[in-house]
Amino acid sequence: MKKIAVVGLYSIKNVGDNILCDAAQYLIKECEPDVQFVEVDVNPKNAKSYKGFNKLRYFLARGMIFLSGKIFSYENHSRFRYYYEYLMWWLKINGQFREKLKGVDAIVFCGGGFLKFRTQGLNYYVEQIVRIAEKNHIPIMMNGVGIEGYDEHDIRCQRLKRMINKNCMKVITTRDDIDTLQNHYIVNPKIRTARVGDCAFWIPECYGVERRKPGEDAGVVGINVIRGKVYQAYGNSLSELELMNFYKALIRGLEDRGIDWVLFSNGMKADQVFGRQLLKGLGYRVSDKLLPVPEDTMQFLETIRGFRGVFGARLHACITAYALDVPVVGLIWSEKLQIFSELIGKPQNFFTEDQLDVEHILDTLEEGLKSPYDAQIRDALRNETAKYIRWFIKRV
Repeated sequence: MKKIAVVGLYSIKNVGDNILCDAAQYLIKECEPDVQFVEVDVNPKNAKSYKGFNKLRYFLARGMIFLSGKIFSYENHSRFRYYYEYLMWWLKINGQFREKLKGVDAIVFCGGGFLKFRTQGLNYYVEQIVRIAEKNHIPIMMNGVGIEGYDEHDIRCQRLKRMINKNCMKVITTRDDIDTLQNHYIVNPKIRTARVGDCAFWIPECYGVERRKPGEDAGVVGINVIRGKVYQAYGNSLSELELMNFYKALIRGLEDRGIDWVLFSNGMKADQVFGRQLLKGLGYRVSDKLLPVPEDTMQFLETIRGFRGVFGARLHACITAYALDVPVVGLIWSEKLQIFSELIGKPQNFFTEDQLDVEHILDTLEEGLKSPYDAQIRDALRNETAKYIRWFIKRV
């Protein structure tokens, strides 16, 4: 029996990451039914998951995390910051990584933005896991990962590049920026690379949820909310107030057209807070127009499946709608959303901060409600995802 470590963000309050973990395991099991999974959570949130000396290191790391917010600005990419943050995350999680990865036959990163270095600190988790794998001769696959930028002058980016070119890395597939992966990150000729579909494209099979059928009755338009400062965090200029005003204008425009709506989030606290503030500003009761945080993944999927259409902000709200044949238009605050829109053949359905003309967006939404997806494009992307997972698992 093969023992496969599946690395993901299991405990984060974002249903999109939960879907990626489940879907990756589904696809691995499809090609290797008799597999044993080891779930490796890159950032456990619960202090109870840390035992003994690891718990002491966890609390030291918590102190360093608190201080880092005071010491470093978003733009700071000094060597001191790199070594400080590497130590911070090493203290928090390295002991758990070493325990979890003991005796596994292979490691699969389930998908998501693991090739990034400016936000979240995922680069430090990747570095630590690759070091452990290289020392213990464990092959790695990075499956359908997001690639968010490259900077030859940023030490975080260059250390990440060095790690993913280690010989234990066998294949890296991406859901988006294949050019940056092949032309900037990968220099080891033994590593296979490819563009594939996001694992979440397999939602119907993974969860046993039927796609929406043409003409099937559907309810309101779901408006996906996101934290107010997301644009600035990703190097854009749109402020929280400007984003709030855009959402207000969008809602008023829907109402003028007689289209019913409701707000929903992927589950993250900051997104829900933004939704509550938005409704307060519009004079609505929160309980009437903001759905509660989904209790589990199935509730989230059924919610999106029941929408007439989705105005998306989080990538996996858009991907879930796409996987379930629910029409979607959305915002572009990160390159990954731009690439997703092009990949599915709907670039006209997604809008940058310079394109937030409410009337045009609403026209596009109404047109999208009548315009189906190209199923051949989706099937081709899904098949590529499965093909490379199969290639890797069969060679373990």
